[in-house]
Amino acid sequence: MVDFRNIFNGAGKKKLIVFSLALATTCVAFSVAKGNDESLDTLSSNSNPSTAEQKLTSEEIDKIIEDLKVSGNVDNIIDKLNEYLIRARLAENDALAEYLEKKIEYYTSLKQTETLKGEIEALKKKNSNVSDVDEQVSKIMSSDMILSDLEGALSSEAMSIIYSLGEDNIKNLQDLLVEVEGMMNIKDTSSLTVQQRSLLDVLFLSKAIEDSLVSDERLEEAKNTLSVAVTILESYEKQKYGTSEYDNLVEGSDNFSKTGNKSSSILPEQIVFFNGYFNIKHAPIMYDGHILLALDDLFQYIDSDIEYMYNNPTMVIKSPNKILELVCGESTAYIDDKPQSMPVPVLSFNNVQYVPVESFAEAYDISYKFLPDSDCIILYDNLVQLENSSVPNQLNKG
Repeated sequence: MVDFRNIFNGAGKKKLIVFSLALATTCVAFSVAKGNDESLDTLSSNSNPSTAEQKLTSEEIDKIIEDLKVSGNVDNIIDKLNEYLIRARLAENDALAEYLEKKIEYYTSLKQTETLKGEIEALKKKNSNVSDVDEQVSKIMSSDMILSDLEGALSSEAMSIIYSLGEDNIKNLQDLLVEVEGMMNIKDTSSLTVQQRSLLDVLFLSKAIEDSLVSDERLEEAKNTLSVAVTILESYEKQKYGTSEYDNLVEGSDNFSKTGNKSSSILPEQIVFFNGYFNIKHAPIMYDGHILLALDDLFQYIDSDIEYMYNNPTMVIKSPNKILELVCGESTAYIDDKPQSMPVPVLSFNNVQYVPVESFAEAYDISYKFLPDSDCIILYDNLVQLENSSVPNQLNKG
């Protein structure tokens, strides 16, 4: 398999990307030829080929791969494929002709391919099960496409760590990549802000650390790079508050930290609302290692009404298509009558009700990342849930 640590540098990065694109093309072509997991020889047999045509589906494809290794000249490869296509049509081998047409179509789109080296030998499995080749190529293709999409979007320090993960571990980042691509155009790297790049660093590095994809000296490097990205996001968050407003929030948090052994203080910027949708009015608090915010602050941008039931600690919060029931002092919430466990209970401090931010985000499908090592939580997607998002919500309290 490819040793990414040895080739992910300088021009090697570009070569690997090109290499995987070509492999992806070969993979697609093989898939077209194989039908339902058939080998190339089986496919040819179904089309009643001659002995020469059997060689065409295996030995001469090996020659194409040899050309790729030696020259990387895509025009030369396309010419050869066209020669083989003529032969296939003359032999009335429709399946092989379709296979070659697909190869020509995809290789035509890769005319700027550079010299291909290394793992191309993995494709030279003459008369072997094509599905095995597909599986190997798919792994290389997926990891390289992820790297290609992330290149330039993450910081150089973060990318250095991602490059070192190895192809199987890189593939584990696919779901996260899909999520962030739905939030921002990471391929237009020139349009990305410092905040967006820092958020991307946080999400991908924390994923790599939490899933144990990085180890040894790289783990320490990943943690340090992650810490820098978190600090950048927090600095932007702090700028949202005026001096007196900020000091009041800090004072309130410090007062809460004195109420018990599990209570601790936290700074306002340690709750990051990406893109500045939120601006808290009540002091944030931290209890048993988890961050809580005032009910009124969390529901600023969600259409909702709150009702206190029967003079007891129960609160019923109604919003479109959802009813959330909370009980002060309890660590179980009810969403549409279904219980949801919370990491810490709903608390009351200075006559203000506080809810764990993680539980709030989960209840309203808001994407978040909680970083316990930094005592920081970042809410970064699906934050605005008002029809008129420019006007903060005023909770109607019954």
